[in-house]
Amino acid sequence: MTDTVFRQRSKPPKPGRSSGRVEAAKPAKPPKAAKGPKPAKALKPARSSKKTESPSLVDPRLQARRLEVARGEGRRRLRWVMAAVVIAVLVGGAYALAQSPVLDVDHVEVRGTSRTERAEAVEAAGIASGSAMVGVDAPAVEGRLEALPWVERATVSRSWPGTVEIAVVERTPVAVVGTGSDAVQVDGDGRVLGPVTDTDLPVLGGDGAVAGRSLSPTQRWVVAAVADLPDDLRSEVAAASATPAGIRLTLHDGIDVRWGDSRQSTAKADAVRVLLDQADRTTIDTIDVSVPRAATVTRS
Repeated sequence: MTDTVFRQRSKPPKPGRSSGRVEAAKPAKPPKAAKGPKPAKALKPARSSKKTESPSLVDPRLQARRLEVARGEGRRRLRWVMAAVVIAVLVGGAYALAQSPVLDVDHVEVRGTSRTERAEAVEAAGIASGSAMVGVDAPAVEGRLEALPWVERATVSRSWPGTVEIAVVERTPVAVVGTGSDAVQVDGDGRVLGPVTDTDLPVLGGDGAVAGRSLSPTQRWVVAAVADLPDDLRSEVAAASATPAGIRLTLHDGIDVRWGDSRQSTAKADAVRVLLDQADRTTIDTIDVSVPRAATVTRS
């Protein structure tokens, strides 16, 4: 009979009790070594999707053309730079020459004056001797000259290298305004020119004015009519005045001419000539040409 051996499983001893059996301590397992980082895998070179193309050869003619174009642009830039330098030099030289004594005012010549003194014209021009010729302001000089009583128009020009020329056109007196020492001559625009020097001019009514000034509107209206008269008829007029009926002219022989307004001066002058040429002029008292087509004569 087989002996059956039953092994009794030992139970752990209760605390405080000793089983009297000493068990051998199991050896401790050695600690596992720490795992290091895995070595990086070597990267494989990326395959290019495009195949490397070999450089193509450049056409020598195209390359030569490119070089020629580049050289042409360089030459054009150089020409522009040289042109700018030349212009700057010329401008600077011209300015320096204009400001130098070579081109300053040495002489002022005045032509066309008979009623205006030369010294008066030069003083009014205001051009200083030794000033730069290029600095002469011709319009301003002309304006100052035309402010003189007798000067109707002035023209200023330069004659290089150092002469300023002034050409003057003077006014023509057509009538006298005022009497005695206050009498002055006036031109057809009604501008007062100065003291009377021509006693054969028609005399206008009213008071005179300062030289260089203008007459009153009524006086200018009368003097404009006198200025429009033909020379042969104006020489027969001794006086002129304004009346409610219009302009009245008095001839040297005492005949009154009723002129009317200043319109149709040519037709009126022709009518006066015809009537004056009639016989027995000495009997004529009044001529009315205010309506030239229906001119009338009144005899004494």
